[in-house]
Amino acid sequence: MTSISIRCLTPDNRPWRIDWFGELSFPGGTNRRSQPCVRVAISPVLCDPSDQHNLLSATSTDSYAQKQIWLPIGMLPYVQIGDIWQSKRHSHTPDYQRETFRSVSITRETTNFIKAGLPINNEYVLPLAEHPWHRHQTQSYCIIVKLANEKRIVIPCMEMIRFYFGSSSTLLHRLFSSQISHEPLWKSKHHTLESGHLHLKLADGVSGASASDIGRIALNQEARHAARLIFDTCLLALLPGEPVYPYTGFPFIGHTNLTATGKWLSFGDKEDSTFVVYRLESCSHPFPFTSLTYEVSDSSKVRRREKKVSDAPIDEQNAVVANTSGGKQTLSEDDPGRSKSSKEHWVKKKAKFPDLLFKPVIRERYDTVDAPEMLLKKMPEDEKVSVGTSHGNSKVRSVDVVSYTSTDISAYEGKLPEFVREGIKTVTHDAGLDESKVSTSLITPPGYSSPVISLPLLIDEEGEIDPISFCQGNYGEQRVRRGCFVTVNEGEVIHRRALIVEGELAGASPNILEVREYDPRRAIEMLLWQRDHIFSRYRLTPNVTVTSTS
Repeated sequence: MTSISIRCLTPDNRPWRIDWFGELSFPGGTNRRSQPCVRVAISPVLCDPSDQHNLLSATSTDSYAQKQIWLPIGMLPYVQIGDIWQSKRHSHTPDYQRETFRSVSITRETTNFIKAGLPINNEYVLPLAEHPWHRHQTQSYCIIVKLANEKRIVIPCMEMIRFYFGSSSTLLHRLFSSQISHEPLWKSKHHTLESGHLHLKLADGVSGASASDIGRIALNQEARHAARLIFDTCLLALLPGEPVYPYTGFPFIGHTNLTATGKWLSFGDKEDSTFVVYRLESCSHPFPFTSLTYEVSDSSKVRRREKKVSDAPIDEQNAVVANTSGGKQTLSEDDPGRSKSSKEHWVKKKAKFPDLLFKPVIRERYDTVDAPEMLLKKMPEDEKVSVGTSHGNSKVRSVDVVSYTSTDISAYEGKLPEFVREGIKTVTHDAGLDESKVSTSLITPPGYSSPVISLPLLIDEEGEIDPISFCQGNYGEQRVRRGCFVTVNEGEVIHRRALIVEGELAGASPNILEVREYDPRRAIEMLLWQRDHIFSRYRLTPNVTVTSTS
C-alpha cells in the first residue's frame, strides 16, 4: 500500500519517536495552511526501535534533543503517539504496554480534565523522571478516568480526538474549524425509533468512512457535546490570544471496555498507579443506532484536472481517481490546489468499535439522482499531497486520510457466509505456511462496517450491467455478488493479500484474487480480467455494503 512520507518527522537519518501532541496553530500568523496545525514533539531514539521493553525506559530517546514540528490537523489519522519514523516514513508501531480495562464507568464523576504538567494533591500524574516526553507540552490537556482500585487512566485529549473523531481528515478539519451544528456534517437525517435505524445524507465533501462517527454525533447528546467542545475550547483560547490546547471528553456516558497501549507510571510512592495512554485501540460502548444507511453527496466527487475536457480521452471531470499503489507521496508544506483531482488515502487500523462489527452500515445511492461514477486507471506517480481545502493553482493533490480496519477472524464467531469460510481455507492452505503460526485477518475497507461487501456493478456503454456482477442465490434468485478481503499472516508478516468472491452459481467454489490494495472497484476489474483477459472500460455504480446473512 502507498505510504505518505513526511519529511519533518525525521530531521536526520536516525529513528525518531512521536512523543506528544501540543498546541494548535490556526490559519494566519505562522500557519501558512488553510486548516489548523498541531505541534508534534519528536525525539531521536537511542535504543533498538524494535525493542519494546527498552522503549519504555525514560532514557530510550534523547528527550533533551526533542524537536517541535507542525502538522496539519487532517494528518492526525496517520500519526500516533509512540510511533517511530525513519527516513521520512513510518517504521514501527511498538506495543509498549497493552491493557484492557473492563467495565470502565464513564460519568461526570469518574472523569475530569487536567493539564499534563499539573499535580494532584501535590503528586504529579505524569512525573518527568518516568515520562519526560511531554516536558515542553505541559499545558496540553488530558482526561483522567478514575478506576475502582484507586488507579487511573490518563488519556491525552488529542488522542481522544484522533480515536473517536479521526475517521477522516475532512471530519477533523470541520470539527476544528467551526462550531458544530448539523450543516457541516449532514444535510438531513431520519431516525426510526421503533427499529433504531438511522439514515443520513452526508454534507458535501464528507467521506462515508465517517458515517458511523457522524451518526453517533447526530443521535447522542454526549457525542454532540464532545464534538462541539473541540472548537469551543480552541475559540476560548483564541479570543484572548492565548496558546490553544483543545480538549474533549468521551462521546457517551456509561460503561465500556477500553483497550489501550501506553505505559504504567507511579503516583507518589505507589508504583503502576497511572496508565498513560499513547494509543487507544478499542472501545466497546454501543453506538446509538441498530443500523445506518447514508448517502454521499456527488458534489464531493467532482474532480478537476489540469487538462481541459476536450483534451482528455474520456470524461475525466466527473471521474473517480482509483487509489494507486507503488507511487511515492510526500506531504507538502502547501495547501492542495484545484488543478489536481482529490482522492482518499487509506490507512490500516484495527477495528476500533466491536459494536459496529455486526451492525449494518450501508451506503445508498439513487441512480435517478446521481450518475454512475467512472473508474479511471492511473499509473502510480510520485507526487506531493496535502490535506485541507483545495484552492489556487497549486500542483499539490488533495488527500482525505481515512482508515480501513483489520480484524482477527475469531471476532466473527462463525457468522461468516460459507463462501468466505471455504475461501479462507483455500487461501491459508495455498500459502504453504506452518498452520500453528498462521493467523487470518479480515479487512473492512473505508466506509464499510463489515468485511463482507457487495461488489460494484459494472455497466457498459450501452447501459447494460455485466453478468459478472451477479450470482445465483440458494433459491435460484439473481443477486449482487459478495466478496471479502483477507490477509494471511505469519506473526507480524503479511504473506498473502486476497479477495474471496462468491461463485457465480449457487454452491460453486469461490474465486480467489490476489490483490495489492483493498479497493472493491479495482478488484472487480481484476475479476473481469480473469474472465475476459482484456481491460474494458466500464462505468461502476457506487459500492453498497452488505452484511453477512449466512
